[in-house]
Amino acid sequence: MDNKNYEVYFDCGSSKIRAGAFNKENKNDSFHYESKFFSDHTNIETEIQKIISYLEKDTNEYLNDVNLMIDDQKMLSIGVSISKKLDGSKLKQEDVQFLAQEAKQQILKYYSNDNIIHIIINNYKIDEVDYSYLPNGINCNFISLDILFICLPNDLVLYFKNLFSKSNILVNQIICSSYVKSIYYKDNLNLTGNVAFIDVGFNKTSIISYFNDKIMSLHILQIGGNHITKDISIILKKDLK
Repeated sequence: MDNKNYEVYFDCGSSKIRAGAFNKENKNDSFHYESKFFSDHTNIETEIQKIISYLEKDTNEYLNDVNLMIDDQKMLSIGVSISKKLDGSKLKQEDVQFLAQEAKQQILKYYSNDNIIHIIINNYKIDEVDYSYLPNGINCNFISLDILFICLPNDLVLYFKNLFSKSNILVNQIICSSYVKSIYYKDNLNLTGNVAFIDVGFNKTSIISYFNDKIMSLHILQIGGNHITKDISIILKKDLK
C-alpha cells in the first residue's frame, strides 16, 4: 500500500535534470529543484543524487519510487491501423483491448530495440462511422482502430532505470516530455483545429501536431538549441561559452 504523501517526477533532459515533489492532497504544497547545466552525462548521477537528497529532506519522506519524463533524438512515433470483424453484438471494451494488444505485439516484434511509452487510440471506426471515443452500447459488425505508439530506445530506458536503481528507487512510469507538455498547453490554452507544438530542446526538436483532440503526428528533428548555438559561435568566431 502506498502511504506516501508526495508524488515525485524527474524530467531528464539532455542538459539539465529537473524534479518536483507534489503533495497528493494539496497541489499547492510542492518542491522543485534542477541540476546544474551539463553538456554530457558524466556527472548526471551526482546531480540526481543531490536532487534526491533535497527532496527527501523537504518532504520528510524516503524516496521509494519516481515517475520519469524523457525525450530523445531517437524517439519514434509509429502509426498502426488494425481491424476485426465481429458478429453484430454489442461492442465491449475487451474487443478494443484485444486489438490494441495485438497491435502492441506487432510493434514489439518489429521494433525490438524500442520501448513503448504511450499507446494512443486516435480513432474508432465502427461500421464505417468514425468516433474519437468508444461509444457505449453500440452493436458492431466491423471495427478498426487507428493507434499511435510513442517509443524510446530500450538502452536509454534501461540507463535511467539503472541510475535510480542504484539508490533503491523504482521507476513507476516513463512519460514522453514533449507529448505531455503539448497536452497541458493545448488544454489550458483551449486550442482547437489544426495546432502544432514545437519543443526546441538541447539536442533535438520535437514537432507534435493535433487536430482538435487527436494527435496527428510526432516528429523528431535531430537539431536543437545546442547545434544552433555552435553554429552562431562559428559564424561570429566567438568562444562557445
